[in-house]
Amino acid sequence: MQPTIHESAERYRQIFTYSNDAIFVIDPAQNRIIEANPRACAMLGYSHEELLATPISNVHPNEMPRMLAFATTVLSDGHGWTDELNCLTKNGEFLPAEISASVVHIEGQSCVIAMVRDVAERRRMGAALQESQAWLSRILDSAMDAIIALDTQGCVTLFNHAAEGVFRCSAATVLGLPLARLVSERFQQLLELSMQEFARSDWKQHYMWAEGLTAFRADGEAFPVDTSLSPFKLGEKRYLTLILRDATIRQRAEQKLEQLQQENARLQAVVHSELGFTEMIGASPAMRRLLDDLEQVAATDATVLILGETGTGKELIARSVHQLSRRQDQVMITVNCAALSAGLFESELFGHEKGAFTGAIARKPGRFELANRGTLFLDEIGELPMDLQAKLLRVLQEGEFERVGGATVHKVDVRLIAATNRDLRRAVVEGAFREDLYYRLCVFPIAAPPLRERQGDIPLLTHYFVAKYSKKIGRTVETISPQVLDALAAYAWPGNVRELEHVIERGVILSRAGRLDPGNWLPRANPLPQVHQREIKTLDTYEREHILEALQLTDWKVSGPQGAAKLLGIKPTTLNARMSKLGIVRPR
Repeated sequence: MQPTIHESAERYRQIFTYSNDAIFVIDPAQNRIIEANPRACAMLGYSHEELLATPISNVHPNEMPRMLAFATTVLSDGHGWTDELNCLTKNGEFLPAEISASVVHIEGQSCVIAMVRDVAERRRMGAALQESQAWLSRILDSAMDAIIALDTQGCVTLFNHAAEGVFRCSAATVLGLPLARLVSERFQQLLELSMQEFARSDWKQHYMWAEGLTAFRADGEAFPVDTSLSPFKLGEKRYLTLILRDATIRQRAEQKLEQLQQENARLQAVVHSELGFTEMIGASPAMRRLLDDLEQVAATDATVLILGETGTGKELIARSVHQLSRRQDQVMITVNCAALSAGLFESELFGHEKGAFTGAIARKPGRFELANRGTLFLDEIGELPMDLQAKLLRVLQEGEFERVGGATVHKVDVRLIAATNRDLRRAVVEGAFREDLYYRLCVFPIAAPPLRERQGDIPLLTHYFVAKYSKKIGRTVETISPQVLDALAAYAWPGNVRELEHVIERGVILSRAGRLDPGNWLPRANPLPQVHQREIKTLDTYEREHILEALQLTDWKVSGPQGAAKLLGIKPTTLNARMSKLGIVRPR
């Protein structure tokens, strides 16, 4: 008879309540403990009400960046484990902890459920065991298989960690008891015959090997094993040592190896992603979508157009694309188009020959030459003059240019990334930006989300910037007041992440007694009005409109020389995949 929903819920409630492990349900983005079981309260010395009112940062006062990094990994991967964190009890004692965590969804919010063990006592017992039973260390260190020692009565005296995993039971449940309940009758007969044989030889060191035996896990499941048996003497005591190997493990390992080989490319990308995204902090849906897009486009040479408001980290996104690309070992050259005067644009981008104009006393290579085989990042591309837009288009189409004052055509291999906070589609309509250049740049648009669309990341960013500027300034800030986090979350952040970073830097400078408390350094409740602030559409909306426009221009022809894929600069298969994802269907 299947248990009812009520019975199942009651069973899980009992497990939560009576577990020997401390269990916490936390919301790392809000620095909040949502629920905790009695064991968690006892371990930290709080009442249930006190613990739920205690911020996570009070439990991990010196390790919030590490704690948040662990929580981010759990939210990203679905699970995680660490033994590198310490918990601060109510009476001020630090407890070394082992934490196993996974994701749980509560009312649509992704939270973390963590099982925490105080490992201090276990470490002390382990040290004592190592000193008192030094003779076991050689055996345990020699193999990763299940190792079991029996006395002359057939009772278990040693049951290593691998054996616990193989038999699915703890050593405490089998030590001092006969092994007979975990092996088949034939296996038990072999053990008895081995004891007799070793006794006749006065327990001299030799071994026996047996295959095709059967053992039983603690839950009754039978499984095949191979085992070696050898005698061992310690003073006047005699022991029989078994080294067992689950015969199914090799097959599982081979299957796992095949899976790992198939996923090798993806895993390599993840490794590079971790290296490339060290400063891109956030676990919000908007940031996860952004990071997914970066990983996909970085492996290609496609031109990237980054769209976003001031302060959203467009240059950081560009650096991440470069660092994750095959050009990561080459240079990335950055040009801020808004910072150059009109007369210097062409010379800066394409270089000039000696005598090309007054003051050109020597040949000078341009940014395209300097970025050859690497990446060129054109920030504020919307400020590029119309006459230079045509020359930039030529480089993108043909990979060649001429220096100012020169006639020689130079070939370059450059991956272009551009960024702007302007609406280039409107600029095209207004005649301020070339339509053909716009399509060349907009092969893969990426929208940098404003901070107001990722407010759940504000606590993570705050702790990151506090750690960054504490180290830079040489001032220790161990605790962030909850009132500070509330004030930061209530602000609109027209200057986005850049404004938040500057505010936190100011707060760290003014902090006292290792604590970040509210003060005049916090932004005003009503920010300055935004000047010329334009709404940036989501990436999916922007991409959908872009693809639809290309399809309409090509009469919905996807492939071929006159197809939309050619116009967009991508493969037809890629275009079909994007159309499917965005729900683009040809009208009848």
